[in-house]
Amino acid sequence: MNISMTRARCVGAALITAGLAVMGGRLAWINTRTWVPVDMPVSLSVGQVRTQEFKTNLKAEYIIEIEVQKNISFDTLNCLLGINRSHPEQCSDTPSVVNASWALSTRNDTVARGSTATDSLGIWETDVVDRQSRQIGIGIWGNDVVGRQIGAFKTDAGRGYIFDVIFLADGSALNMSKPRLRVEVHPSYYEGSAFADIPFFVVGTFLLAIGGIVLFVAVRSGR
Repeated sequence: MNISMTRARCVGAALITAGLAVMGGRLAWINTRTWVPVDMPVSLSVGQVRTQEFKTNLKAEYIIEIEVQKNISFDTLNCLLGINRSHPEQCSDTPSVVNASWALSTRNDTVARGSTATDSLGIWETDVVDRQSRQIGIGIWGNDVVGRQIGAFKTDAGRGYIFDVIFLADGSALNMSKPRLRVEVHPSYYEGSAFADIPFFVVGTFLLAIGGIVLFVAVRSGR
């Protein structure tokens, strides 16, 4: 094998390694982001819930939601959560049991607060309406779960936060659906991150393709 073919193989291997490094590095970065800093089971009975201190490594907007499993009637779940936006009149006999206030603090200072009884859902407040004296919340529907947003806030990367929720009404009718308290980055941030990922995967794919071609030609020529 001549020196030029050896060099070509080395170049091809180096390009493939670089492509894998670019794509792998981006995937590693994505997997270390705090997309969901809080995800814990809660009882919706009257009382207070406090999370352990958590940190985020994103400067982003986060939503707060109560998430339950779809193990009872879907319409009943929507009514109990207060998210039947299309036909709120169907919930006249099954009013919402979600009534909570919340506060976000850092170093004993409250930095954000809100309540399901007010229009204090930050940038989503226009999505909360009052129909027939009943507040309709923002719903999140998944394959196996249904959720209701109860608030939103912004975080700074690297800061420690503690989250408190006070359930003001008896929501134990939803306890059979295994409710969870979740704090999750706003979906728009996922979309923005997906667009930001594109250049990395384009460059990585290009390097892999060129490296593969160079290596293939070098091996064929060496034969």
